[in-house]
Amino acid sequence: MEEQKLQKKGYEPVEKLWIWKEAVELHRLIDELLKETKGQAVGKKQIDRSSQSVPDNIAEMHGAFYFEVKLNSLRIARKEAYETINHIKKFEVKRVWQQHVCSNLSGRYNKLIFGINKYIKYVNETKEKFDFK
Repeated sequence: MEEQKLQKKGYEPVEKLWIWKEAVELHRLIDELLKETKGQAVGKKQIDRSSQSVPDNIAEMHGAFYFEVKLNSLRIARKEAYETINHIKKFEVKRVWQQHVCSNLSGRYNKLIFGINKYIKYVNETKEKFDFK
C-alpha cells in the first residue's frame, strides 16, 4: 500500500531501474565465475570490488537528494564499470576465463555504461530545470 502511494508521487524504487538490475546481475555472474576460477588468479579481489561498486553507486545515486551527489555517484559507477571491463580483459588475456565469456561480459558492461551516460544526461537536464541563477 505504501509503495503504491510513493509510485503515484513519481517515486520508483531502485529495483525498477534497469541499470541497477543489470549491474546487480553482472556482479552476480562475475561472482559465480570467480567461484569457479581455480587457484589464486591475480585480480580476483579487484574485479569483485569494482563489479560490486557499480550497483552500489547506482543505489547511492538513487537515494541522494542533491543533483551533484547523484551525478558524482553515477560518474563513480561508470568509472567502476570501465575498471571492471579492464579486469575482464586481463582475465581473457591470461586465459583465466574463455574469450566468449569475456566478450559477453564486456559487451554488457558497455551497454550498461551507455545507460549510465543516458541517466547522467537525464539528471543534468533535470538539474537545469531547477537551477535558479
